[in-house]
Amino acid sequence: MLYGVVLAGGRSTRMQQDKRSMSLGGCTLLERAVELLRCAGADPVMISGMSVSDSEGLNSASGDEYFPDLLPHCGPPGGVYSALHFVRQHYGLDSSDMLFIPVDMPLLTTATLETLITASVNASGCHYANEVFPCILRATNDLYTHLHDLFAEGTELGGKRSMKAIMNYVNSKAVDSSGVTSEEFMNVNTPQEWEQLQARWQQL
Repeated sequence: MLYGVVLAGGRSTRMQQDKRSMSLGGCTLLERAVELLRCAGADPVMISGMSVSDSEGLNSASGDEYFPDLLPHCGPPGGVYSALHFVRQHYGLDSSDMLFIPVDMPLLTTATLETLITASVNASGCHYANEVFPCILRATNDLYTHLHDLFAEGTELGGKRSMKAIMNYVNSKAVDSSGVTSEEFMNVNTPQEWEQLQARWQQL
């Protein structure tokens, strides 16, 4: 089984509007992220950081499952912890792969995800060299317990409560990213970056 997880719980403070509902090429960023995971073979596709009522308000959340963050405003590490908690409750932690992407990386391609999936075979985790997302982590009780204990100690981010630290903990495999254009890994965080993205989209 390959779980797909869209991390969509950010506050979008710098963007000054909800990034999940912003439209590019006729699709919202949330719809695009969900479809990307589906095309890569993920099933089910889950949306982290959203309740069912949130999805109804956006009219664009087509994931199989939605769940709010257990610890609001704890960034991607909190989203990973929330996803593991949800899988533990509803599916069981059976070491299946979990493919994580953020909602605000719209130029990511299916081919890039498929390369990561292939490279993750027999690996405890997988990511592109010098990049945090996309990444694959295994749904293990060990990782769930590790994150549970970390957030029980405190919720401040950074250091051991960072994605880099999580990758190090699971001894994540770094995949060569030389065949992937840097714009695929671009996050959209500000109105200026959004304008640049829209201009780039018109060129594709």
